[in-house]
Amino acid sequence: MSDVSVETEGLRAFGATNAAIAGDIAGAGNMDVVASVSAMTPVFGLIGADYLMSFAAAQVLQARDIQDLSDKYAKLSQAAFSSATNYDVTDLGNAGDLGKAAGEIGGVL
Repeated sequence: MSDVSVETEGLRAFGATNAAIAGDIAGAGNMDVVASVSAMTPVFGLIGADYLMSFAAAQVLQARDIQDLSDKYAKLSQAAFSSATNYDVTDLGNAGDLGKAAGEIGGVL
């Protein structure tokens, strides 16, 4: 295995950025589909009922897709924070083990 060096603060900054992006995307997808269709109903009337049904279905699908994208960014953020913590814990554990081993053989670490 090759040497691994991880800047955990950079990883946490990446996580924070992706959390903010997730929030922005979720905000953009926060739409009131019922209000949109209700506002358009008087304009299209009975003649445009088929269009309004299609429009409403498209709006619902769009809102779902936007929420899915937001969820992906949120999961990426959580994974980055979790990975940073795991790297820190592992690094501290390995340093402790090396210090203990060095102490047992009379060295100083």
